[in-house]
Amino acid sequence: MSPMTTLEGRRWRLVGLRTADGVWETVPPDVEATALFQEGAISGRGGCNGFRASYELAGDRLAVGPIMSTRMACAEPAMWVESGYHAALARVASARVADDALELLDGSGDVVLAFAPDAVTPLVGTAWRATAINSGRGGVVSLVEDTAVTATFEADGRVAGSGGCNPYTGGYRVNGTTIAIRDVASTLRFCLGPEGVMDQEAAYVAALGLATRWALDGPRLDLRDDDGALQVAFVSAPPPAASG
Repeated sequence: MSPMTTLEGRRWRLVGLRTADGVWETVPPDVEATALFQEGAISGRGGCNGFRASYELAGDRLAVGPIMSTRMACAEPAMWVESGYHAALARVASARVADDALELLDGSGDVVLAFAPDAVTPLVGTAWRATAINSGRGGVVSLVEDTAVTATFEADGRVAGSGGCNPYTGGYRVNGTTIAIRDVASTLRFCLGPEGVMDQEAAYVAALGLATRWALDGPRLDLRDDDGALQVAFVSAPPPAASG
């Protein structure tokens, strides 16, 4: 089986990396560093920030292009993992997949990055909780404190959840990485607080209608428009704790 067949379309979790001075480091289990190779682009989490880069694969030869990344700061050890991960990607010259593990090697044949398969949370049937919403004024903002905006995409093509105040329902359709969310309707109750909850709900409904692309990254779901602008960012909500 060719490296392309086994490498592409699977989400990989980074478990180890070799630093520029040759020291092998194990990635702490609570740091999320991932990679998804698909359609000539590698994307994932660096440990703190999301990143994306182009790649070319010919046989087992692999070349990764310049990395584009968001610039959020995180606490250690996430930042040293991200720095080492990005630096190692620039040294990658080949790839091999064996025993359901991925290794990326440098030009000398030394393993610089080691990955294990990582599960992807499905779009359908997952309870999603929004973490950021496009305000409609040129920026993406975090949620109003003490509010919950949710979505569940059902197999029958319906989406439902809470806009932070009112429950809503709508229809959706996916085709590959494209998505269309239409006919979103909600109750019209006015919530007195927290401050800004009603503006947030209106922005959320508008953002759903503008979304044309969807992408999963482990427990994360991003909805974007045709220009790549983030409309809504979600994380999978943990199941409710069992009573008793």
